Amino acid sequence: MSARRTAGSTALAVSLLLTSACGVPTGGEPETIASTDIPYGLASTTPTSAPAPPPAARSNEPRIYLVTAEGVLVPRGRTSGDGSLEQRLTRLLAGLAAGPTSGERGDQLTSALPPEVRLSLTTIEGGTATIDISAPENAPSGRESRQAVGQVVLTATSLPGIEGVVLTRDGGPVEAPLLSGELTTAPLTAEDYDALLTSPPS
Repeated sequence: MSARRTAGSTALAVSLLLTSACGVPTGGEPETIASTDIPYGLASTTPTSAPAPPPAARSNEPRIYLVTAEGVLVPRGRTSGDGSLEQRLTRLLAGLAAGPTSGERGDQLTSALPPEVRLSLTTIEGGTATIDISAPENAPSGRESRQAVGQVVLTATSLPGIEGVVLTRDGGPVEAPLLSGELTTAPLTAEDYDALLTSPPS
């Protein structure tokens, strides 16, 4: 009887030990869990998804270039329709001259080109488009003039088949400002103004 009672007591003690080892502790001081022991993402204080930015132009569609509040140029898609290269570029330049849409103005996008500007395609020869600018006397100067020229050149060269731009004003040659401040009448390329896509002109 004594041996049977001892064996039962031992089995009960082992059972209690295992139960207490697997249970949830009800007391004691709180312990800090190492960040490496926390499942991925549970300790993050940032939201898992950020708000989507305003839609930019797709790389395979015609686009105009507008100016952000920080002075950087950004592309926005436009429809140039069907037809010849001359017709499509004419429509694209008209879209640039019209400036940002109401939605784009809500995104704080503007244009360095004056509201009354007219951009007229004169010719396209060997991939170089000659574009005539007709603007009021208070045309942009300094930093804004470089942004304005960059808008025209980047917009025109977004169309496949246009590799360079020559600017005229009311039919006469224009010395266009490069980002360095140098003036030139040579054909302008997208590479001349690519820096405006990441920082404003100094």
